[in-house]
Amino acid sequence: MAHVLDLLLSNSDAEMLRRLLADHRRANPSEPDGSDRVAELMLDARFVADDAVPADCIGLGSTVTYRADGGTEYRTVTLVAPASAEPSAGRISVLSPIGLALIGRRRGAVSEAALPNGRVMKLRVLDAARARMPLKAAA
Repeated sequence: MAHVLDLLLSNSDAEMLRRLLADHRRANPSEPDGSDRVAELMLDARFVADDAVPADCIGLGSTVTYRADGGTEYRTVTLVAPASAEPSAGRISVLSPIGLALIGRRRGAVSEAALPNGRVMKLRVLDAARARMPLKAAA
């Protein structure tokens, strides 16, 4: 669990997460989703105005470089809405375990991703570049 000061969400990212989760549940009622993780994230986060979010704070549309904590290999991904996700192209859903572990974090942060197989992966954010404008959810 993160501490409130560790997680920053822009007001538009918080609203987008709420809408994405509701849309995802309606479209995929039998598919597991990250609803518990999103609820926990929202409880732990500090919400700030869009123009007050630091440039290295991860939000929708951010490009992030991370590695498993203690590992040497790194990966660069962009957080997107589930409909735009294409992991092989480096675009991961913000509702995926990795996406939920990254959103709201900043460069240097360590977070945990709860993987589907019951494992927990610790991630360290090496670099983050926030998108200029928040991404719109796919209709």
